[in-house]
Amino acid sequence: MGRQELITIDPKTGVPRATAHRLTRSFLARHGSGLDDLLRRFPQVPGPAFRGAIERCLERGETTPELQIALEEACDTLLSLQAEEFHPLSVDVGKRLNIDAGLRWYAARLRDLAQAARYM
Repeated sequence: MGRQELITIDPKTGVPRATAHRLTRSFLARHGSGLDDLLRRFPQVPGPAFRGAIERCLERGETTPELQIALEEACDTLLSLQAEEFHPLSVDVGKRLNIDAGLRWYAARLRDLAQAARYM
């Protein structure tokens, strides 16, 4: 007999709890506003459109490979912003900014979610 895995179903949605779509929704719910705040410092990348491209892949009828591609593209976009100049916001005055660290952190999480989409 092969290895068995327990799949927990969310009683509210009827969707398994450990799917790439669910993990991505959960990530965006917890960290999406921080991602938007980070992207506001880069006027060439509109934050709502950036998040919207990922969220469109979470709609009914969208497949997991489409989500994986969107997450990988988002990761690549974030990493490419490291070479761009950012524009500090008024709330940034007098604060130490770790913009590169923030970009790398979000890119790493999106890459993790893309890998989850590939293997789930």
